[in-house]
Amino acid sequence: MDAEMAGVVWLIGAFLFGLLNCFFGYRLFIVTVAIVGFLIGASLGYAIGIWTGNWVIGLVAAGVLGLIAGWACITAYYAFIFVVGGIGFALATAFLAGLFITDVHVLIPIAAGVIGGFLSLWLQRVIITVATAAQGALASILAATALGAGGGVAAYRTLFNRLFTGELSRAGGLWFYVGLALWLVLAIAGVVTQSKRGKEMYRRQPRFIGAP
Repeated sequence: MDAEMAGVVWLIGAFLFGLLNCFFGYRLFIVTVAIVGFLIGASLGYAIGIWTGNWVIGLVAAGVLGLIAGWACITAYYAFIFVVGGIGFALATAFLAGLFITDVHVLIPIAAGVIGGFLSLWLQRVIITVATAAQGALASILAATALGAGGGVAAYRTLFNRLFTGELSRAGGLWFYVGLALWLVLAIAGVVTQSKRGKEMYRRQPRFIGAP
């Protein structure tokens, strides 16, 4: 598999995982925690392989560090909730600030991320539902855009960085607003779907005789 095909496979995986996270994020949160941890550890292991120049070492290091990081993320469940909520708030703040401010100071999204992290711990279900729906929708839209542009993983990273810095929102343009509309529709659909599934799970809970 060459680098270009690997990039296409990565983008397709990011698109599908984004949809899964958008519509089933709360129910699959622990799985998401483990997957994200594994990917972080595997990326570090792969970097070690590149540094040593030995792909076997990189493969082994990616597997070992991926498993360790996945286990650590599950163990640090509340820390992960803080991080996920914080990232969601930081991205939203950077995007909204970019609509009105030409040069968004980096401390603004960082401060919003810290506040959002604490709010996530307080309102776990609501924040996790909204954050996974919004982030999943964003991942799918960015992956689809990168696939359509034929730019591979580099295009995905560029789009993400331009979004975080507010460059995309300041540039505007037809395709930006089309993507924004699609993201809003997909994110709202994800929130509604997850909320409905949560109510169905609550109704299915067994009731004891004599319980109100």
